[in-house]
Amino acid sequence: MSSVKALARFEELDAGRVLGDLSAKEISEWQTLATEMENIHSIELEILATELELNHVQPCDLSSSLLSKLTDTIPASSINNAKKPATQTISILPWLGWAAAACLVVFFNLPTSDGIQNISAELTQAKTELSNKEKTIIELESAKQELAKLNEKLNSELSIESGKIDALNTQIARLTEKLPLIQKFESLIQNEQETQRLEFASASDPYTGLSGEVIWNDEKQEGYMSLENLAVNDPTKNQYQLWIVDPERDELPVDGGVFDITLKDGKSIIPIRNALAINKPVAFVITLEQSGGVVKSKQEVVVALAKS
Repeated sequence: MSSVKALARFEELDAGRVLGDLSAKEISEWQTLATEMENIHSIELEILATELELNHVQPCDLSSSLLSKLTDTIPASSINNAKKPATQTISILPWLGWAAAACLVVFFNLPTSDGIQNISAELTQAKTELSNKEKTIIELESAKQELAKLNEKLNSELSIESGKIDALNTQIARLTEKLPLIQKFESLIQNEQETQRLEFASASDPYTGLSGEVIWNDEKQEGYMSLENLAVNDPTKNQYQLWIVDPERDELPVDGGVFDITLKDGKSIIPIRNALAINKPVAFVITLEQSGGVVKSKQEVVVALAKS
């Protein structure tokens, strides 16, 4: 291939290289031709390549920083050229690279140094925000776990306190239920002069320590027992029963009603529920009978006795 044809072929390939549409085979051919003509036409080829590039690059505005650098370069070249003969060709190579680079920056929309700094700053800020959010998530997760533990603890304490409250409510209900009986008991003692009052005493060893009293008013046919330290009974198995001894009425004692003891400690006020009218009672006897009581006691278990 002659040098003229080789040059023409090289120019054709170089134009394609600038446009970026060469195949792999054509790129290899361009490299071979460029090597062969490097020593002979290096300056001419550089100028031709530059012209081709400039012909195919769209006009673009230069950044302020790049324009400043070009301005500093061109006058320096002009001063040097003024000292040489007027016929000498001015070289564009000192600033040609800068111009091509600037156009390529705009053509390919590449970021400038200022843009890179801005992107770097934004990236740093984004990383900082991400790190802060990760810390916040970790702190929230830790707080969530602490709240779960606290909630579990509070639920446990609430359950315990609820149990205590239920127990207090039960006790209050019992006291409220007993209050009218206590008031009636006191009223029958204080307001009625004819009220009879007798002390209870234990009648058998299992009930040692029992104490209390019984009050009775014939006119009102009303009476109450106040008992302490009497064993709690199981109503499904047995119950306590009161018997009233009134010789003027009958030789057999009168049923005064069955009752239960539900509290181990404290005073129990039990109303007397006499089935028949009582005139002059001389004794009150408490026995332990079968559940529901009996009509006539065998007095197998005598608990307490109060007599005048």
